[in-house]
Amino acid sequence: MTARLDPAATWARIDQNCQRVALTHELIQPGERFRLTVDQRNAVLALAEGLDEGHYEFLLKAPTGSGKTEVLMRTLVDTVLATDGGYGVVVAPTRDLIRQHYTYLTERLEGTGIGVGQIHGGASPAERRAVENGIADGTINIVVGSAMMLTIERYWDMIDRSALLVIDDVNAFDEREHLRLLEDLDCPMIFATATPDELRRFLERIGALSRVVSMKKMPFDVLPTTIHKVEGVWGEPPAEQLSRADALIRDHLARGSRVFVIGRTRSDVPRLAERLEHTYGIPVQQLRGDMADTHEHGSRNRRKGVKVNEVGTRVEMMNKFRAQAPAVLAATNLVGSGIDIPAADLIVITDADAFGESEVEQLIGRVGRRERPSDAVLMTSTTFERNPSRAMVPSGRAKSFMPRGTRARQFDFGRRR
Repeated sequence: MTARLDPAATWARIDQNCQRVALTHELIQPGERFRLTVDQRNAVLALAEGLDEGHYEFLLKAPTGSGKTEVLMRTLVDTVLATDGGYGVVVAPTRDLIRQHYTYLTERLEGTGIGVGQIHGGASPAERRAVENGIADGTINIVVGSAMMLTIERYWDMIDRSALLVIDDVNAFDEREHLRLLEDLDCPMIFATATPDELRRFLERIGALSRVVSMKKMPFDVLPTTIHKVEGVWGEPPAEQLSRADALIRDHLARGSRVFVIGRTRSDVPRLAERLEHTYGIPVQQLRGDMADTHEHGSRNRRKGVKVNEVGTRVEMMNKFRAQAPAVLAATNLVGSGIDIPAADLIVITDADAFGESEVEQLIGRVGRRERPSDAVLMTSTTFERNPSRAMVPSGRAKSFMPRGTRARQFDFGRRR
């Protein structure tokens, strides 16, 4: 077992790390001090007080860019410190977002003694076993994982025994496949989203709408993103639609911006990448669901007979995109799930009518940074396809004998001190 953590020393180290990371990533200017916004401080306080009072379900409603990840990190740390040996779990919808959360937490918790691990399909079996062992011996205190953790019994049990579960970007999960599995958990849960309306019935049923913590203010003065709705021609291929955004793409590349170009399907992405490379003479990275995370992950998939796109690994592609400026990433809507890229100031969404409103909002939220103008181009009228809301009618699932919002472990009064 690890030594007991000293709260004062832990928070002091976190504040030092946050200052260093904020300077490194240009979130603050030299000479400035990293500080939480009023909304962030109030959100951390409200969640901590609610957990101390024994409540078990919360909704953190926070617009893209408002700093909710910092709030969730501090709430997880507060829970780890308050439970003396307890651990928290974060479940995110994509492996790219999981790795981003893992990096975020690792950077800000460096030197605190709070261990962070990740469990998802892109992590090797040895890495996943190491995290399980770390939970058992107390060296891992926060686990970041995928929906796989909800569908495999031993991981579901790990979540059930946790002191806190965070479901980030809850809208990106399927209610029938994944979210229904949460209803039998006995651990406290925080659902984080900018657009809760699509899952209102689920959030009502599980009790999260009874305790809503809202954030509105951005950490920095961010210029609003200018949205350009460009009407195309029905049936126009996505690669052809790019010509309608040519002026903006050239303008942003000249500024040294990073540019997202979004396709509706996996098969659209390589065609978009090819057109972009040919037109602008710049290497274009790709991000799509059939790409392996790493070479080891690709080898595992091939041994299982799973087809792997050979264009490159997701980690390699995202690292190149982050390291270069100007840079272009052709991708599916995977980038909408919380991926933050510095100096990403333009997003072009082809076949925009095929995306749901919340998906478009999340995608637009990926661009725009402090004191930098940003643009979003929505190509409309190109397809009859519409993406229905993920919201569903009540499932008819048999309810527990306990009142809504009650958990079996709610009667374990020694959970938090």
